[in-house]
Amino acid sequence: MPHDVVPSAAPHPSPPPEGGGEGDNESIHVTYYIGIDIGGTFTDCAVLDGDGRIVAIAKAPTTRGEQDRGVMAAVEAAARRIGLDTGGFLSQCRFFIHGCTVATNAIVERKGASTALIATRGHEQAIFIGKASQKVAGRTTLQMTHQSHLEKADPPIIAHRHAIGISERIDRNGAVVVGLNEAELADAIAILRAERIESIAISFLWSFLNPEHERRARDLICAALPGVYVCVSHEIAPLLGEYERTATTVANAYVAPRLTSYIARLQTQLEAAGYRHPLLLAHCMGGLTTMEEVRVRPLLTLDSGPVSGVLGARYFGEAYGEPNIICADMGGTTFDVALIENGRYILDEEPVIDRYTCLLPKVAVESIGAGGGSLVWIDDNGMLRVGPHSAGADPGPACYGHGGTEPAITDVNLVLGYIDDAGFLGGDMRLDRAAAEQAIDRHAARLGMSRMATAAGAYKIVNAHMADLMRRTSIDRGRDPRDFVLFAYGGAGALHIAYLASDLRIAKVYVPSFATVFSAMGMLTGGILHSAERSCALAAPLSPEQLAQVEAGLAALRGQVADLFAREQVDASDQHYERFVHMKYRLQQGALAVPLTFDMHEIDAGRRLVAEFERLYAAQYGSNAGFTAAGIELVKLHVEGHGRTVLPKLEPEPVGADPDPSPALKGRRQVFFIEIGEPIEATIYDGAKLCAGMEIAGPAVIDRMGDAIVLPSFADAVVDGFGNVVITLRPY
Repeated sequence: MPHDVVPSAAPHPSPPPEGGGEGDNESIHVTYYIGIDIGGTFTDCAVLDGDGRIVAIAKAPTTRGEQDRGVMAAVEAAARRIGLDTGGFLSQCRFFIHGCTVATNAIVERKGASTALIATRGHEQAIFIGKASQKVAGRTTLQMTHQSHLEKADPPIIAHRHAIGISERIDRNGAVVVGLNEAELADAIAILRAERIESIAISFLWSFLNPEHERRARDLICAALPGVYVCVSHEIAPLLGEYERTATTVANAYVAPRLTSYIARLQTQLEAAGYRHPLLLAHCMGGLTTMEEVRVRPLLTLDSGPVSGVLGARYFGEAYGEPNIICADMGGTTFDVALIENGRYILDEEPVIDRYTCLLPKVAVESIGAGGGSLVWIDDNGMLRVGPHSAGADPGPACYGHGGTEPAITDVNLVLGYIDDAGFLGGDMRLDRAAAEQAIDRHAARLGMSRMATAAGAYKIVNAHMADLMRRTSIDRGRDPRDFVLFAYGGAGALHIAYLASDLRIAKVYVPSFATVFSAMGMLTGGILHSAERSCALAAPLSPEQLAQVEAGLAALRGQVADLFAREQVDASDQHYERFVHMKYRLQQGALAVPLTFDMHEIDAGRRLVAEFERLYAAQYGSNAGFTAAGIELVKLHVEGHGRTVLPKLEPEPVGADPDPSPALKGRRQVFFIEIGEPIEATIYDGAKLCAGMEIAGPAVIDRMGDAIVLPSFADAVVDGFGNVVITLRPY
């Protein structure tokens, strides 16, 4: 698969080329690159042309249960903005890159496939026992200390009767102690056939050292149960950790049938509409992959949308000279936060996926149910609450006019004057202000408060939830938010971000010109990423034989990744590899990923490796925090392979000499600013007419296609050469 590199990207969507309207698709051929991100409320689409310009952004309501419909609707909307019909648009598309929530929704909503586990006899209950830590996995400190009774995942993702033990045993050295009992396996197959099982996970002890039994069991099951999805732990998570490896494999099997069915259905529709190239999918480690790998490891697609936003922030932060970034993504359902430090995002090596600890490296993104669709409600004690439940896209907030009667944060923002009811999504969707007011009035009557006071209260509550998450993501990790800038994106982020930045004393906020589809745009910056890893149980100092063992292990992992690239026809010149050794002090739980930039056969390689680990440990936890006398262990080898695809590059517009924003003046409307405490006639600007160098002083609101930026009285903003609105805050 040849890889085109996009040389540049303009900061604003450009008009379609002359003569490129509907019915004239053959007159001009332009190469397009499409990024699609499915959110809880809207499906976002971002499009680059062959010169790297952002030529279209579009949104369509997400269709839960049939997400491909929402995807195709977003593609059609983007085609209209360019001036093409859908067929003409897709026929000129070189890369279609997609991030989806099918796998995430399947686990969270317990709507995955009917799944079974085949495990070593006596260990089939590991997925339910789950270590004592499963009771607190994914819980915050506040939840752990203020909850009287902690429970494990409920309901579990598989039924107890579907976890079946088979006699077999491989020891810690990879030697076969007890052969695979094929008669027992045949009995298990008969049971699972009668139960109409859709997906099967196989996880035997020490299979990552010797996969012979897992492979044989898979072959027998596939032959007996054609059409049933089967995955094996030595391919999904070839690492030490019986429970975690089993949980990862079971979760992978649980989501696979739904996800693979969705992807196949979408690809069929795209091909029928004119798309002629492979479908690429965003994944949780921060890159892109192909359908072939996703069929084997569908769990890779978890959180692919939020992760893509982090990729975009890293890429564009580099262009802006900002290495330390707090990423804040507020969409329709969730508020997602991640850190970028020194130009690198943080990987969570053992993320918790709805109470299950998995061996799947994932970009560390923390989320709460605080989005534009988050519902405002009153609890049994008469207290006003916000979230975590969401109105979603159907029926959506009351103001959408689709039958929703409960107020959501979008209704709150509309009532407070932050959103233009006639200009929502660039005028593509008109909001029902009266419905929003009626929904909030019902709560106001119960609380004995005015409409504005109730809306302002809900606004403050959701801001407090989001600020708390930002503190947990930064301060709880030993990071000072004041050392970071804030990137605000998502359809609702800019409505709240100035108040959040003020709360955390962050001095500068970037709101990208395409913030409303930022995650979709971020997918276009990732490149294909494959990884391979294996456990390693060694202790420093390393002997020459052990150093050679590490080098050989890394070489084998690189070979696995290279094989994937070869099947995808990625040119060698477009491949880049990184090697890591995960190390820790003895008796510690977590390990640090130490980049390996030298050959382990080199003289003094062992000492250099230990020195680099201790340097990274001191940088992470403070000088003198390490304890060398405890001993240093190597626990995992990891190789990442990056394949270059689309790479947009930004070219700033010249900054004008006149800072006067008057040419972008849109009018005035009643807006309630929290620090003022009452509605005022605020100045409203048209974001599409803002030019580089224009300056705006709060209080004001900037209306844009897909979002709006609220500038409180203590905020100033300037439009930079990339079309971003850069907010600076004053004390108040």
